[in-house]
Amino acid sequence: MMTGRDDAPRYFAPTDLDGVLRALDGADESTVVVGGGTMVVPTMTHGHLVPTVIVDLVRSGLEGIREEDGATVIGAMTTYSSLLAGERERLREPGHPLNLLVRAASGITGGPQIRNKGTLGGSAAYANPSSDVPGCLVALDARVRLASPRGVREVPAAEFYLGAFRTARRPDEVLSALVLPRGTATAWGYVKFKLVESSWPVVTSAAAVLPDGGLRVGVGGAADRPVPLDLPTPSEGTDDPAWRALVADEFARALDTHGAVPVDDVLADARYRTDITPVIVARSVAGALERRQG
Repeated sequence: MMTGRDDAPRYFAPTDLDGVLRALDGADESTVVVGGGTMVVPTMTHGHLVPTVIVDLVRSGLEGIREEDGATVIGAMTTYSSLLAGERERLREPGHPLNLLVRAASGITGGPQIRNKGTLGGSAAYANPSSDVPGCLVALDARVRLASPRGVREVPAAEFYLGAFRTARRPDEVLSALVLPRGTATAWGYVKFKLVESSWPVVTSAAAVLPDGGLRVGVGGAADRPVPLDLPTPSEGTDDPAWRALVADEFARALDTHGAVPVDDVLADARYRTDITPVIVARSVAGALERRQG
């Protein structure tokens, strides 16, 4: 542990998961866990987040990707760059879940600096509605692994997100890994729509073609949390007006089911995001279907 001024937060940089859990023992809402720091550190710098305890995962060893019991497990501190650089063998399988995350990571806003520092676990835990990772996790039917001094639990991604920047993680828990089940899809597609290249996405859509021919989609950016959609494959193509109307209806129903609230901000209002969602979903589904056929 390092200390500074009397009013400075206590700072811990544990070297393994056990050390992280010791640092989190008795933690409350004023405890902040830092991953890559690309979002949390600027928030603290601007005074929007004033912690009494900081637990820095930079030396925690929670990085790397491994196969475990029929699933691909991604350590929380795995960066976008390491994902892009180290997973070529797995990407030979069209249905491997990492294909979707690689597709999303390759277009992360911010360029090399963000890809080198930003972590998959950090993005998942921060729960920015416009981030790429949350919607992908929903489409992947992923589970979020949470560790605490009380034990370990796994929460389905669709249940992990409770609103903008709000999750089911408790103060004494750390997001230690993301668990991606294997064999749940035959192909993936990902599209995000931005008004300008440097802005956050207005809407993102991650699409999975399921083994039974159906579709699972995770919509991001349009609401305060990622919205899961279960859709039929369009028999007349993704440009079919009837199918796009079905997507719009299913999206409205899913908003209600999950208690999600459409995002309305300076980037785009709620009506625009809702209207554009079927278009972005259609593009991601078209990409997934094309890769399945290829």
